[in-house]
Amino acid sequence: MESNKKYAKVTEFDGVPRAGELLPLAFQHVVAMIVGCVTPAIRIGMIAGYILALVLGMVSFDNVAAASWFQLPPVGQFGIKFVPSAIAAMTIMCIIEAVEAIGDLTSTTCGGMDRDPSEQEISGGIVGNGLCSVIGAFFGGLPTATFSQNVGIVILTRVINRYVLGAAAVFILIAGFIPKAASVLTTIPSCVLGGATISVFSMIAMTGIKLIQKAGFTSRTMMIVGVSVALGSGITQAEGCLQLFPQWFVTIFGGSSVVVTTILSIFLNTILPKESEGEEA
Repeated sequence: MESNKKYAKVTEFDGVPRAGELLPLAFQHVVAMIVGCVTPAIRIGMIAGYILALVLGMVSFDNVAAASWFQLPPVGQFGIKFVPSAIAAMTIMCIIEAVEAIGDLTSTTCGGMDRDPSEQEISGGIVGNGLCSVIGAFFGGLPTATFSQNVGIVILTRVINRYVLGAAAVFILIAGFIPKAASVLTTIPSCVLGGATISVFSMIAMTGIKLIQKAGFTSRTMMIVGVSVALGSGITQAEGCLQLFPQWFVTIFGGSSVVVTTILSIFLNTILPKESEGEEA
């Protein structure tokens, strides 16, 4: 009876795939959360780079030896304080993460399912991400991200099965409760990680360009994208440009170009008049 069981394909959203396909693909998503989008060629390159770094003495296992086998995260280790500047910063960060989640969900459905996400899927993803941020705060964690790295894997493999992604979440939980297993990944030298992450950032950049192209390269969209990216990257590159502002303002807007770029793009998209249908740049 068991042999006649029908398994789902990993490219199908629902249904249980075979364990031989489910587990390796789930572990691939876990690795992608750390080193970026991992293809077979990148895996070979990482292994070769790790071996070379090991021969050159660049790999240290001190963290592995010092890590415990099992540990529960302490609740309220840093206490609870209400600092207005920190609250403002985290509020903006949560808004930015919500915008990033919308982008990741859109890229995932466009790249893996050839369609735009539904309102229910977007709202469910944002609510789930928000709940994780609330729960993680009690353990001293920062607002969670939806990990754009995994979008690249979905685009390349078109694996969207919910059981594969659920198994990846279980692997992450296991690594969280077993520090020694998680510390093994910290032995990867930064130079090896840097080489591996080039692919994921290129995939994310091209996915973003694809979404912009889908909206159309009109003068309005080019104004929004160009001004937002220029000002966002310019603030982080120009040292001291925010020195006349209070410290809380510098903490919020001076640490990451993503914050300024996102807020400015939303603002420009709101105030700039819509173009008539068919208008070209």
